Formats: sequence, C-alpha cells, structure tokens
Amino acid sequence: MLRFLSTAVRYARCLPASPLHNAITLTTKDVRHFSAFKNIEIQPRSLLPQNSLLANKQILDILMKIDFTPTRSVIKFSLKKGKRKTVKAVIKRFFRLHWGGWIRTKIGRHKKLWKKSSANKRRLRQHVFCNSTQNTLLDKMVTKYWKRPKHYVEDPYAPYHTREEFHFTRKQPIQK
Repeated sequence: MLRFLSTAVRYARCLPASPLHNAITLTTKDVRHFSAFKNIEIQPRSLLPQNSLLANKQILDILMKIDFTPTRSVIKFSLKKGKRKTVKAVIKRFFRLHWGGWIRTKIGRHKKLWKKSSANKRRLRQHVFCNSTQNTLLDKMVTKYWKRPKHYVEDPYAPYHTREEFHFTRKQPIQK
C-alpha cells in the first residue's frame, strides 16, 4: 500500500495537469520521509478516473488509518528465503561480548563537545553495559551468526569477553 501511495505521489508530481494531481495535494514539499505521508489531503473522488485505486472508498479508509511512523522492527520471514533477518542498526550501535552481554557507547558523545567539561568528555568516551532486558531484546534482533564469538587480532575488548567473577559464566576453577 505504501509503495502504491508513493508511486501515486511521484506520478502526481510529474504530471501536474493530470486528474491525479488534483486528487492528491501534499502539504509538505519533501516526500522522502514517512511523516510526509501523514499530511496527504485527498480531494473529492469525482476528480479521479474511475479505474484509479484512489477512487476506492475502502482503500481511502485504510490509508487514513495507517500510521506511517518508521520502525526498526525485526523481519521474521524474509521475502526471498523466508529466514529471519538481522536489524543492521543493532550491529552498528552495539557490540556483543562472548558471555552474552552487550555494550554500547554513551549517548551524545560527539555532540556539542565545546560546551562539555573534560571530565564529561572522558566519561562520554567510555562504554556502558546494557541491562538484561535490553540484552534479551538485542539477542532477538540479531541472528545466530552475530551471537557466535568472534575473535579479532588485538581485540580491545578482550578483557571483557570473560566474566570470571560471576559463577554462572566462570570458565576457570576457583583458586584456593
């Protein structure tokens, strides 16, 4: 439906004299974002050709009910192979440690550094752990390939990949 709507908008912008242009008027000039589709006003159906999908009252009702807010939800079944897909934003923003924890950088670490103190800049360079609820959510958003341990040369996160102080994730026996 969204593909049809964007095609109709593109078609209406290319042909200003068409009846479809009279049917759809955009109140925003930018159509690249989903929020632009919220501001679509549809004129009376008498201006539309009879074979147009925009003349269908059921389709117009559905279009008015759709919320076009962008989401980064996981794709459970891909169109090509029917497999679950990884959310790429998770891979870019988070890093999974070998024991199952996720770490991320602090928010706003590149923003307005000129007004932040040196101590605050130092804190922003540090990484933070995600809590268990976020870990579970992030594990659901990636495939098993990203959950497997990956070994890199001179890995800066090497000390954090083991969690010896916690008895469930301990690998080495306790020295007495």
